[in-house]
Amino acid sequence: SWLWNGRVRFPYSESPQFYSQDYNIPVIQDFDAMFGAHVISGTEKPADEFRVILLGDSATWGGHVTPEHTLASEINRLNLTTCDGRTVKAYDLGYPWPSMLRDMLILDYAKRYDPDMVLWLVTLHSFEKKPVDRDFLVPHAERMAQVVAEYDLKLPKVYSEEVAEPTFWDRTIIGQRERLKSLLLNQVYGLMWTATGIDNANALPQDLPPLPQDVLEDVSYFDYKSPAEAPVLVRSLMVDVVRVGNALAGDAPLVVVNEPIFIVSGQNSDLRYNHIYPRWAYDAYRLSLADWMSAQGYPYFDFWNALPSSEFSNDMAHRDNDGEARFAELLIPILQEFSCP
Repeated sequence: SWLWNGRVRFPYSESPQFYSQDYNIPVIQDFDAMFGAHVISGTEKPADEFRVILLGDSATWGGHVTPEHTLASEINRLNLTTCDGRTVKAYDLGYPWPSMLRDMLILDYAKRYDPDMVLWLVTLHSFEKKPVDRDFLVPHAERMAQVVAEYDLKLPKVYSEEVAEPTFWDRTIIGQRERLKSLLLNQVYGLMWTATGIDNANALPQDLPPLPQDVLEDVSYFDYKSPAEAPVLVRSLMVDVVRVGNALAGDAPLVVVNEPIFIVSGQNSDLRYNHIYPRWAYDAYRLSLADWMSAQGYPYFDFWNALPSSEFSNDMAHRDNDGEARFAELLIPILQEFSCP
């Protein structure tokens, strides 16, 4: 961030075919490189700054908006100040694909940048075990194991074998060749990012069809086939990660926010909120999370239906420019509450 401009969000691109358009490449396997490319690492924290870090998935990262319209950028555009006159400055530490465990490790690393507040944006899919977690966690297996042990994190048994440390072969130059390639390209693309400000091909001008308002007549949710399985779904949610996140955040208040989702109004809307979430599964999640957060005494806010369907782009959680701006305004009371205790 001293030779090239620091990025306002972590380097990420969907696949190699987009790299040359995004001037971006994922370096999730190396937090030093990932944070080193981010604007948060560019300078020392100013004395008059109230630093807010945002954790979450692609909706927080800004899946279909340009850097100047991410949620963090829209918060900064509000020019909020604290009771003691400090400027509220938000930093986008979201990363595409929902993963509470990855967010936890990002928070653990981000502590060195002295956050004053943490906004953790979540949805039902965030709390579930997913195959993609392996890609996020294996490169950080050693630190993951330390956090699990230090905070007695309760995880599904399947994670014990999936978060194995890299093998000897993985640690060799040959085994690290893809990582080294990514690190080099990350530096090269820094020049193009600085010159163009482009870091997300999905946000380039394009005609996106509106999201369909009709959904299938189906009440299944991945492996869960009916409302009768709601208790099983609820028990599988990794809510204990929030407890560890609060411990990692230390004196900085950690606020969990259930992010807005796209809600259909057409055929079979009585069965599903959208193509991902059947009503029974999402309702059970919201109720159980609210009860658990209240029992633990953790701050929690639910904005699940706060935005109209017209303010989503290509996904049930991806907001467009208007949606990001409106959501930022909805968060003002929360930011004011926790910046002026």
